[in-house]
Amino acid sequence: MKNFNEFNFNFRELYKNTLFKLTVITIIITSYLLIDQVYVGVPYYDVFVYLNNALIFAGIPVGNMSVIYLPPLMPFLTSLFFRVGFISSNIIFMIDGVIFIFGVIGFYLLLRERFNEIQSSIGCIIFLSFPLIYSWAVSGGIDVPGVSFSIWVVYLLVRGVREDNKYLYLVLPMLSVAFLTRYTSIMLIFPISLYLLINNNFYNNIKKLVISLLPSAMIVTPFLTYFYLNLGNLNALINIFISTSSNSSAPVQDVGYNPDRLYYLTHILNYISVGPLTGLYNQLLTPSIGFPTILSYITIAILVVGLGIYIYRILLKGKIQGTFSSNKVKTYNCLIILIILSAVGVFSFFLESYIITEFVILLALFTGYILLNDINVKNLKIDFLFLSWFAAFFIFHSVIILKVDRYFITMIPALTYFTLLAFSVIIEKYKVKFKHDKLKSWGLYVIVGLIFITSATAVHTGHSFIHGYGYTVQSASDWLEEYDPNYKNEIIYSNYDPAFTWALKKEVIIGVPSTYVSPTTFSNYLTSNNADYYIDSFSEPKLDIPGYHIIKNISTTSIYQKNS
Repeated sequence: MKNFNEFNFNFRELYKNTLFKLTVITIIITSYLLIDQVYVGVPYYDVFVYLNNALIFAGIPVGNMSVIYLPPLMPFLTSLFFRVGFISSNIIFMIDGVIFIFGVIGFYLLLRERFNEIQSSIGCIIFLSFPLIYSWAVSGGIDVPGVSFSIWVVYLLVRGVREDNKYLYLVLPMLSVAFLTRYTSIMLIFPISLYLLINNNFYNNIKKLVISLLPSAMIVTPFLTYFYLNLGNLNALINIFISTSSNSSAPVQDVGYNPDRLYYLTHILNYISVGPLTGLYNQLLTPSIGFPTILSYITIAILVVGLGIYIYRILLKGKIQGTFSSNKVKTYNCLIILIILSAVGVFSFFLESYIITEFVILLALFTGYILLNDINVKNLKIDFLFLSWFAAFFIFHSVIILKVDRYFITMIPALTYFTLLAFSVIIEKYKVKFKHDKLKSWGLYVIVGLIFITSATAVHTGHSFIHGYGYTVQSASDWLEEYDPNYKNEIIYSNYDPAFTWALKKEVIIGVPSTYVSPTTFSNYLTSNNADYYIDSFSEPKLDIPGYHIIKNISTTSIYQKNS
């Protein structure tokens, strides 16, 4: 009985814990999203590539290994389940879900370095309510896992600098994990560098990071070795970084080709809350094709007003303290340097490479901090950390000519931070006027959280969930397996090759009719390569390919067989 009473007491204490309640809420939301994702199936092209790489990592041959150089962590984790016989696309969805929950927990701990418990928990609710997070959290992609590990990188950095330097030993190893999840996570180097520069004990902190280079290398090296042994070189991996730094990462015909450098700024309202209330599932995955709801406009207004008040208070405090007037030379020098660097940063933003802009804006933020640090603002350092986080990824993804909405996910933690900061400024400033029946300020935060999560859930529920490409692909593949039991020995081409490679568990070679001048030219390509089958998933109307005839139509997919 004593043990039961102790357990009952511990459970009550656990139930009162804010992080525990937030974790339960996150698990419930993630489970709800998983149910929908399993029904929809694989939502987009890249997930099939990750699944095929997982098969290769599991030792299940599917032919061509030329794409295994892509971020390997998610395929590797998925392959561990494939090795023991659980071969299903649902595995990668569930791994996404677990990492997402891990990321939300990390974000709560990170926000607690700046806000109180209720503010931090509502910040996490706002974070997971953003359309791109809500719709991509368990999609099988690498964007949300990448940002989840990135959150932990920043948390370990802040905790290590502010409280216990031992946490710094984990920063670079966790950054290595984030990097292997999504290569562009390496852009965290810029906010990490700024945060180290504006804090005390710079050399001591750097020393601990240098020491952690060894375990970081131990995480990355096995994958690099695997790539080298199977590809013969690391050229494909190196070319990724060369192409991005030279801004040549996408051909004009790529569906993601977009040279508009203000694309993400233009659509930022859609990334906060998207409509309509009812619509197609694709509008959830690509918010830019929807339209912003009233919640988006209210949030932006609160962001402008709240942050405006916050900045005004800092400047007013500096004026009252005489910070600026007591050292006019420093103030004027910093202002001049800041103006020059900002102008150069804006100018370079519209040039070819993002590298110059990243360094210039990093120096501008450092100068801005030097200008304000004598005012003794309690959380100024972490404010600049999140500002540099947003700036680093905004510059990178805006300059790179390959743009899709989900890349904005890398900026959402920083956007959430400033959204929460703006709400907290207004709530704490005007909570007396809002008070009704002694409603405490925590009640106002709960209302904000409920509005965000209700809006996200209502839009998500209201959109039509249809089976994704994976469902049709699997149906067509099942039919072909039954039609031709010898299909594994046949040569098959497709314009959606990763999907059919996954479904058939054999190499399907890429063949895209639109890249040829005519169906006859495409037919010559197929026959010269002895293609027995061609599977078309996109062409409308369906092509008349000389030498081949359609043997099955399933939805948008057609199976062509070579004429006898």
